[in-house]
Parts: sequence; C-alpha cells; structure tokens
Amino acid sequence: MTTPSALSPEQSPEQSRDGSADPSTEQEPGQESAPAEAEAPGTGPADAAGGTSSAVGTRDGETGSGIGRQGRTENELRTLLGLGPAGWVMPRAVRVRGWVATGVVGVIAALLRLIGLSHPKTLMFDEIYYVKDAYALWHLGYEANWATNSDAAFASGDFSGMSTQAAYVVHPQLGKWLIGAGMDLFGPSSSFGWRFMPAVAGILTVMLLTRLTMRLTRSPLLAGLAGLLLAIDGVALTESRIGLLDVFIGFFATLSLYFLVRDREWSRARLARRMAWTSPGARPPHATIRPWLLATGVALGLTCSIKWSGLYLVAVVGVAVVVWDTLALRRVGARAWFLEGTVAQGVSDFFQTVPVAAAVYVGCWWSWFIHPRAYKHGWALEQIENHQPVPFPSLPHSINDFIAYHQQMYEFHVGLASPHTYQSKPYGWLFQTRPTSFFWEDKAQVPQTCWGGDCIQAITSIGNIVIWWSAVVALAAIVIIGVKNRDWRVWVPLIGYLGLYVPWFQYRDRTIFTFYTVAFVPCVVLVLVLALGMAAGLVPPLPGSKAARAQVAALRNGQIGAGIRPWRGVGARFLGFGPQFGRTPVWTPPVVETDPGMYRISAETHDDAAEGEAGAPTGLAGAGSRADGADRADRADTAEDLAAAELTGYLAPTASTISAARTAPDLSDDDLEGTGRRSRWTALASWTSAPTWQIRSEGISLIIVVMALACAAAAFWWPIWTGQNVSRTFWLYHMFLSSWI
Repeated sequence: MTTPSALSPEQSPEQSRDGSADPSTEQEPGQESAPAEAEAPGTGPADAAGGTSSAVGTRDGETGSGIGRQGRTENELRTLLGLGPAGWVMPRAVRVRGWVATGVVGVIAALLRLIGLSHPKTLMFDEIYYVKDAYALWHLGYEANWATNSDAAFASGDFSGMSTQAAYVVHPQLGKWLIGAGMDLFGPSSSFGWRFMPAVAGILTVMLLTRLTMRLTRSPLLAGLAGLLLAIDGVALTESRIGLLDVFIGFFATLSLYFLVRDREWSRARLARRMAWTSPGARPPHATIRPWLLATGVALGLTCSIKWSGLYLVAVVGVAVVVWDTLALRRVGARAWFLEGTVAQGVSDFFQTVPVAAAVYVGCWWSWFIHPRAYKHGWALEQIENHQPVPFPSLPHSINDFIAYHQQMYEFHVGLASPHTYQSKPYGWLFQTRPTSFFWEDKAQVPQTCWGGDCIQAITSIGNIVIWWSAVVALAAIVIIGVKNRDWRVWVPLIGYLGLYVPWFQYRDRTIFTFYTVAFVPCVVLVLVLALGMAAGLVPPLPGSKAARAQVAALRNGQIGAGIRPWRGVGARFLGFGPQFGRTPVWTPPVVETDPGMYRISAETHDDAAEGEAGAPTGLAGAGSRADGADRADRADTAEDLAAAELTGYLAPTASTISAARTAPDLSDDDLEGTGRRSRWTALASWTSAPTWQIRSEGISLIIVVMALACAAAAFWWPIWTGQNVSRTFWLYHMFLSSWI
C-alpha cells in the first residue's frame, strides 16, 4: 500500500494502471495535497497478497487511532470508478493462458479460413465488382470500367477487358486496396489471392475479439470461448472466404471497441490519480490528449473508409465516451460534474474522435486526389465554365469534385431499391431467416462424383444457428443486466448493436442483405459469452458496484464463500444466474452435504459489532472497549477490503486473506468443510479471475452444451459454407427453413 506522501505528485511520478507515465504530472489547480502529518498510522505497507486497499481503517469521515486525514486515496477513487487497485498486475498464469487461448483460436480460425480458400476459381457474387476494382486501383490508381462479360476472362488471367475510363463506384477505396494487396502477393489471376486479405481480416477479428473479451472478463476461459464461437460462425466464416468488403468493417469496428475500452480504463485511472487526496466537490483535472481515444478515432475512420455504414458507429461511440466521462466525474463527486463532462470534457472528446476519423477517411482517398483521370475529376471546372453553381466556390476544384462525388454516392445509397432474390429485412437478421447465397453451380457445371448423384456446389452464408439463436436470448438478459446492475461491460457489445445493426431499420425500402451482419457478429458472440459467463459465475462484479457491495456483505456474513453451497431461487437455480443470498445465516448438519438444494454456513456469528470479549468478565470488557475500538475498526476495514478484492478478482485468495475476509473458521482453500474433498472447479483457478467457489455447475454445463452444439452445427454446415460437392438431397437436408432456399 502506498502512503499519502508516496502518492504526492511532487515525490513520485504518476503512473498509469499499466505502468506508463502520465502525460502531465503537475497537480491540477483546485486539488488539495494531503499534508504529510495527516497520514494515518494504519496506512502501512500493503499486505503480501496484493496491496488491494488504501488507508486501512481510515475512510472518509473516520479517524484511525485518533489521527485523521484529508481527502480520498487513489485506490478509493479507483474503486468508485470501477477499477482495480493501482499497481495491480494480472497473475502470470492467467496472462499466459489468455495468450494461449488467443493463439489456439487464431490457429483454428486460420485453418477454417485458409483451407480450400481458392475454391471456387471463378468470381462469385459481388467479387465481380470489388475484385476487378481492386485490380484497377493497383494498376491505374482509380477504378475503371470493364468490358461486358469480362468476368470469366479475368478469372482465367485475361485482364484485357479493363479500360482506362474511370468507373462510378459507390464505396470508398480502402477495402479494395486491401483486397488488391492479396492479389499483388499471390497474383491477380489467383482466386486464393482475391480472398487472402478478407481471410486475414477474419482471422485477426477472431483474435481481437479474444483479447477484448479477456480485457472485459479477465478470464482466459471466456476469452477462448468467444474466439472459438466467432471462428466457427457461418456468417464470419463465409465472408472471410470471399472477396467482399464487409469483413473489413467487422475487423475495424471490433478494433474501435477494443481501443474504446482501453481509453475508458486509461482516462479513469488518470482521473483517480489527479484527484487523489481531494475531497468531494474538488475541481476535476483538465482535459488532455488521450492516446487510446485518438486510436479509437483512427479505427473509426478506417471503418468508414470501407463503407459508410461505419458513420453510425462513430456517432454511438462519441455519445458513449461523453456519457462515460460525465458519469466518472459524478462518481468521484467532482465540482460541476455535468457541465465539466458534457461541455469541457465533451468538446475534447469530440475533437479527438470525429475530426480524427474524418481526417483518416479523407486520407484513404489519397489515390483519387492524385489521379486526375479518376471519376468526377474536372466536374467543378466544367460547372464553372457552364456558369453552374458549385458547393464551395472558394475552395480548390478537387475539393468541390470530391464533395459532388459524395453527394452522388449518397443519392445512390438512399435510392437503392432494385429487387434482389436474397434481399432481407433487418428484423430477421438476428434469427438468420434469409441468408445470402454467394455461389451456386448445378449438375451441368460440377462433376457428378458426390454420393447420391445430382451433385451441386453451393455457398450460403447461414450463420451458426446455435450461436445466433442463443444470442437472441442472451441479448435480452444482457440488456436487463446492463440497465439493472449498471454494468458498463455489457454496453461494449451493445454499442456495436446500436451502431452497426439498429440503423438499418430506417431503410425500409432499400435493398439490403443478411450478410451485412458480419460487421457486428463479434458483438453477437460477445453478448452470448458475457451472458454465459455471468450464468456460470465466471465474471466477477465490478469494484465498488452495488453487486460487489452486496456480495462482500454476504461473504462476511457467511452466506457465500469457500465450502458453502450458494443459495438460489428456483429460476436462478435453473438458469445459473445469481448469486441470490439468503436473508439470514442458516446452519445445516453435514448429513445434507449431498443435497444440492442446501447450503452450509458456520454457526458462529459474523457480525463485527457482536464480536468482542464475549468470554471476558464484564468489567474487563467495559474497560477494554475503548482500547480495542480502533483495533476492531481496522480489522473490519481490512476484512472488507480483502473480501472485495477477492470477489472482484483483484486478489488471489490465500489462507490468510480468506480468513481475514471471512473472520470465520479456517477456509484456507476451496475444500468443502467436513468432506475432505476439493472443489471441482479448483483447476479453473488460472482460467478465471472470479473465486472458484463462485462458479456454478449449471452455468458451466450450459457453456459446455452451447459450445458442443455450436461445434456440431459448424461440422454439419461446413460443406454448405465452403461449396463442397454434395447431392441436391444433402443440400436440401441442410435448409432448415424454407426461407433459406
């Protein structure tokens, strides 16, 4: 534990949570530095288990051993902000397992996406546009028109159909530049080359989601589960094996959410440092440059540079940043927190996201600007020569050309209403009611070598229905948890839903497709994994949250803990949600140890107020009450801090810490009292940050069932996702819904 003087900016450089130096070390005006003499005697070195608490026994408005102190410690503010203690480092075993899980799911994703990637060797679906545009960009610097019926010739290596006349395209250039990079590596006539970069984007998205989940849950088990489910999803898989743009949206959108989470941690850690040793009502620190927020703006700009649908994500992320910053100021009791958060901090947030994203977007059009033969170049000059208006006469002609081009693109997008066989409406996307057929070849074009005859080859972007249908239920649970418990972690995937899914509902007459869901399928998987993790007790409560305080009280009262069967209501017991605590401690004899519906609690009282010299003579108890009053307060605060650290996963439970936290008989590990058996979940201690005694069997069973069914579904639909040679009967057998045909 750090003493007040050690936290002072004049004596120690400010450190961020990850150990990096704060960009500004001077103390903000309006903050009061704690005097050295105000240090309480109780603020000694941190306990050996991890130094979780600050100022044991010296909380706001309290005194320890007759000596008071001013303000709140950095760790107290971090707890208010939902952060772990300063200087806390994730256990090495957990970190190693997190990276092992990332590597394993990355290999699985790579195998599923790269094996057989060159099939089919013809251009399929919208590859006829994007692949040829990519070739033109890499050879001309702009998209060009192609001769009619040049698709087959292109696939065979004949590129003579490309002209030098600029083509009118309605999407930005970045995605086509990326597709072209694969073609440059493996040759423009290689179908593997057309699809290599989308496959790489799909693999990286799987690994990125794994790291994002690890950051949110600190659980290698849940991180690996998220990566595995995304790796075997049909939407993510099929669009990683075709030369389309949307898989790049999914990657950059997930990258934006990852950077957003990092910025939330960084900014709140800075706020806790800068307001340490201040009292409520102190002036908050000035806004500053936030590197992770700038990175978020860059990632959002790259998302918009693939397709314009990323614009909605920019808006939702911008609102989320301002709301989170404002609520952080409110949590620490900053002066004028609403105005500071929405105006002062909000302006800074805006300039570090929106203009940055806009600059990145414009920068990704560099090739269009430097090639005068690109589409729409010369429009402004022609308008002026014909005495026609231009948007901004004072600006260079190229800027007016650029603006006019975008106006034309906008008119195309809002006016697109051409009917298509596989178009679908957003209300059916989450249920995968109308997946998109990317490829179809019947018996006239494919070898008749399949079992049963009448062979066909088909690629349909059917999502893994186990994942998608389970995620619909999980979405309802996550929304309830997010609103009721105010758990910010569940809002991370919901931001993806709000920015990448909900906006499509405004286009009732526009031609849109289910395969657009690849942009937010990582959020679909994350919603499911968070719900499963909470059901299994693998997601610890947030420090300082209402749930954490309730569980700390229950732990100290002996209602939950190692060796105790957690009580649940009927519904919660069936679904694995909770924990729900009994109102009073209940003792049951060892004979009911095999009864899963009961729980055991020590018969000894755990009320700190009732503890004392029960066995001492009355006179001695009265005489010593003043002498040990401060001692009992210190022990109570220590027990509460240790209990909170254990429950939130920021302190590895040991014999001493559990004993101190529970103030109960020795529960030095997860042994079930009186049975001589270790907890069945002890082996998961390095695969989750939650205490293993919090893990619920029914939740783990639910995870196993969902994972097993999802893997079985992936194996079942693999031939349909990859265009294998199958019989028509086999194909029809896989079309569960008539709308899939």
